[in-house]
Amino acid sequence: MSELDTPDSFAQWVARISDPSGGKLSWAKPGASQCIITVATGYPISLLTPLVNSLREHSDAHLVIAAHADSGFDSAFADQNVTIYNVDSVAGYRPYPALARLEHYLEILKDLPRSVEQLLLVDSRDVVFQADPFEGLPQNDLTIFAENNDTSSWTLRTINGRWAWAMLPGALRQSLKGKPIVNGGVIAGTPAGIERMCRAKLNIALTTNEWTKHTTGLDNISTNLIAHSSMAGLCRTVPNHEFVANVYRDTDMVIDEDGAIRVRGGKRCPIVHMYDRQAALLAHVHKRYNVHADTSLVISHDRSVGKSQPFASLVHLLKLARMYVAGRS
Repeated sequence: MSELDTPDSFAQWVARISDPSGGKLSWAKPGASQCIITVATGYPISLLTPLVNSLREHSDAHLVIAAHADSGFDSAFADQNVTIYNVDSVAGYRPYPALARLEHYLEILKDLPRSVEQLLLVDSRDVVFQADPFEGLPQNDLTIFAENNDTSSWTLRTINGRWAWAMLPGALRQSLKGKPIVNGGVIAGTPAGIERMCRAKLNIALTTNEWTKHTTGLDNISTNLIAHSSMAGLCRTVPNHEFVANVYRDTDMVIDEDGAIRVRGGKRCPIVHMYDRQAALLAHVHKRYNVHADTSLVISHDRSVGKSQPFASLVHLLKLARMYVAGRS
């Protein structure tokens, strides 16, 4: 058995996944030109229901779900034009899930029919569709959507600013100043553009300390470096609430009479991401799609650190400093 079959380091893991074998997917409709990919390892069927059902309300685009073989997704969504990519349980090194999903993306891209021209990568448990996501989608090799239109947010007062401080050398931190913070929960592009982005993320991760591979911050920071540079080729960034609504706890969101979600004073976006950050939106989506789930599985506090709890910014900064010092030693 090769050491790459059971990697014990990030570099070995990257070496193993960089040349996907392919042949792991069979496509029910190989002539599809549009495709959505999501990774849902470890989630119950109920948490995927809003994503799948809302998509089918507006679009027949093919959906690929990466999940464990015993997830039950194949039978639950048998009539929904869904392909299940069965994730193997592999022994050895694994980075944080937001980084580990790059392995699944590369495998799926390897088997992607040549007919596919447009791709969307979306988070699974906190995305809902309000219109056809390919109608009006920017046509670029790579498009990434802002989560914050404030270009002065790269400071220690924000969670992403603190991640950048802990992970990046000064020159790279400076390159992000004056740029909007983007989010990796919804990314659009051509198959070639998406593959370049995946490989650029791996290359960026190879340059950072080991502790960064086990945090959500590395995915955030690598996404922003790619969006605001040519590391993965040309990339277009789209302001928040223009096509994707990225929601935070303090975002002033409203629910229209017809059930649509939008930022107050703004328009209805085809995609809403991170609706689980607000209890009212979460309850609305769960009621609409008849979801009965333990909300402790859904509500994430990580990305809201520093916004809703007293002294949380300071606590997060101290934790990062501790991880940074431990990683250096």
